[in-house]
Amino acid sequence: MRPSLLVLLFSLLFSIAGQAAEERTITLQSGDEIPLTVHPAAGGDRLLLWLPSEFGLSPRQRPVAEALARQGIEVWIPDLHAAWFLAAGRYSLNEVPPAAATELVRQAVASGRKVFVMAPGRTAGLALRALRRYQQKYHDTDRIRGLITVGPRLFLRTPQGGEPVELLPIAQASNVPIYILQPRNAGGFWYLRELIEPLQSGGAPVYTHVLEGARDGFNLRDDPNPQEEVLTARLPAIIEQAMALLEPAGGLPPRAAPLPGEDRAPEAAKRTALLNPYPEGVTAPPLRLPLLEGGEKDLAQLRGKLVLVNFWAIWCPPCVEELPSLQRLHDKRQAAGLEILGVEVGDAPEKVKDFLAGKAVFFPVLLDPEGKALASWGVHAFPTTFVIDRQGRIRYAGFGAFAWDSPEMLELLDPLLAE
Repeated sequence: MRPSLLVLLFSLLFSIAGQAAEERTITLQSGDEIPLTVHPAAGGDRLLLWLPSEFGLSPRQRPVAEALARQGIEVWIPDLHAAWFLAAGRYSLNEVPPAAATELVRQAVASGRKVFVMAPGRTAGLALRALRRYQQKYHDTDRIRGLITVGPRLFLRTPQGGEPVELLPIAQASNVPIYILQPRNAGGFWYLRELIEPLQSGGAPVYTHVLEGARDGFNLRDDPNPQEEVLTARLPAIIEQAMALLEPAGGLPPRAAPLPGEDRAPEAAKRTALLNPYPEGVTAPPLRLPLLEGGEKDLAQLRGKLVLVNFWAIWCPPCVEELPSLQRLHDKRQAAGLEILGVEVGDAPEKVKDFLAGKAVFFPVLLDPEGKALASWGVHAFPTTFVIDRQGRIRYAGFGAFAWDSPEMLELLDPLLAE
C-alpha cells in the first residue's frame, strides 16, 4: 500500500475513533493541582465538566466520554480524590473547597465552549455550591448552560428511618438550569417531587428523566445489571438530549438566588453499630398492605408482639443479603413473641414471587408497589428497619443491612421481648 494511502487510512480511522484522551494538570490559585483527563472533540462548541462521584472515578466513564467526544462534545473529568489525597466514601468530597470547583468551572468556560456540568449523587451539592460562587464572582455566567445530575443526594444528612428531612441550604438557593436523571431503583425516586419543589423555589428550571431498571450510580458500578449496561451504552445520547433541553433555558443567571442561612456541606448521619434509639413515645404509623401470598396484613393486629418492619426491595443487594439473618431471627424468637414484616417496595407481585422462589423466607412479605407506606413511614434508603414494641411504639430504627441473629442484636432485642 502506498504511503499516501496509509496516511489517508490512518486519518480516517483517527476521525472515526476520535482523538486520544489527554492527561493534564490544572493548577488552582491556591496552588492545589488537580489531575484532569480531557477527551477532546474535533469541532463542536460544547464542553461537559464531569465531576466524580463521592466514590471516585470509574473506568466505565471512559467509553461514555469517548462517545461524547465523537459527537463533538469535549469532556473534562477531574480527579478530585487524587488532588486532595482523599479516600473514596460517602462524604469524601466534603474536603474539596467549593471555590476549587468554581475555578474548574472557570477554566472550562475559558475554553470558549458552552459548559455543562455533570455531577452524580452527593457531588451534585458541591456542583450547585460551586456554580453559585461563580455567579457571585464572575459575569460571563451565560457560558454555563446547566447542570446534569444522576441520582442527586441533596440531604444535609441522610434520614435514619422516619427522621425529618433536612436538605442542604443550596437546594433552595440555586437557579441553575438542572436536568435530573433519576434511577427508578433507588430511594430518591420516591421523593423526586419533594426534591424538585425546593430546587424550583430558587428559580431553577428543573427537568427530570426517570431511568427504569437502574440503581444509583448505575453507570459507575462494578456490578451493573443488564438494563444498567444498556442505559450506560445509551448515556451519551441521553446526555445530549439533556443538553438540548437545557440549552433554551438561557444558561446560569447573572445573579445568585438568595441563600437561606449558612452554606453547608453534607453531614454524616449519627449512627451506631446496631440500631439507633428512637425518640420516646412515638407510636408507629398505620401499616395495612396486601400480602404476597394473598390477603392482607395489618400491623395493628400484632399489638402485644415485638415487630420488626423491614422495608426492602429486590434490586437492593444489602436488602437481599440480610434476608437469611432475618429469617434465622424469626425462627429463634417467634415463640417468644417476635414477628417480622418484610415490606417490599415498588415491584409487582409476580416479580417478587419469582425472586423469592426457592429462597427460605417464611415471614410475611407485604407489598408496597406505589411507595405509599414508604412515604408515610419516612423511609429514604434501603433497607430500613423499625423495631416496634408490644405497645405499638417505635423503639429503634436504622438503615443498612444487619446480622439480625448476631449475639449483639439479640442482646438489643431480648430486653424488649421481656417487657
